[in-house]
Amino acid sequence: MNSRAKSIFVYLISFCMLSSCITNRDLEYVRSNKELKVKEVYTQDYRLQRGDLLSVQITSTTEEQHDFFNMESSNNAQLMIQNPYLYGFLVDDNGDLELPSLGYVKAVGFTLSELENIIKEISKSFYENPVVKLNIINFEITVLGEVNKPGTYKIVDPNVNILYALSLSGDITQFGNRKKVKIIRKEKNINRVFFIDLTKTSVLNNKDFSLQSHDIIYISPLKKKFYAFNNITNVVSLSLSAVSLFLLINQSR
Repeated sequence: MNSRAKSIFVYLISFCMLSSCITNRDLEYVRSNKELKVKEVYTQDYRLQRGDLLSVQITSTTEEQHDFFNMESSNNAQLMIQNPYLYGFLVDDNGDLELPSLGYVKAVGFTLSELENIIKEISKSFYENPVVKLNIINFEITVLGEVNKPGTYKIVDPNVNILYALSLSGDITQFGNRKKVKIIRKEKNINRVFFIDLTKTSVLNNKDFSLQSHDIIYISPLKKKFYAFNNITNVVSLSLSAVSLFLLINQSR
């Protein structure tokens, strides 16, 4: 084996092995070498949007008015679970909810607690000591790309952030790019696409750290994935290719 061929052989093996290396830094979130003290983590209560589907329960402390929408009945409660789109109340294109007896109530732009108080005040004209409980039925987040369990996930608490959504999908794989996470969000009939870096501490103060209903999160692969060796078969295949190249070089001399 001449020195030139040997050098080429060693270079090829070294290059491929180094290119495949995924370090701990590639896998870290919110990187910091010291204790992190964030003055204020950006949080915001979810504000209702057009297309949100709500379950609405109004009850009263007086026996004759108790359970206004009759949803505590076991039959009705079961139907609500099985057919939420038939028994829920939709925030329409005008941003309103149409409720029995109460009429149209402006909903878009309000938090759940704010809207509960509004409906409670309106209900006082009809019922004594009303108690209002609202939930969003169709809040969903879709996670795609380099995650362990891609899919669409129903969210109970609408005040959800991106790290929680990723935990539902089994976390980003070792080949996922944490520095450039794509989020696709529909805003006023327009799909907005933007990126956030999950390795920076500033992500905690980013307004897009909190997610919106029907957001799509896409994790792109690292370039290193295309050189990585997942199993011994790939290593053997590369070694055989390198040996073949070495033999061809020797034969050509």
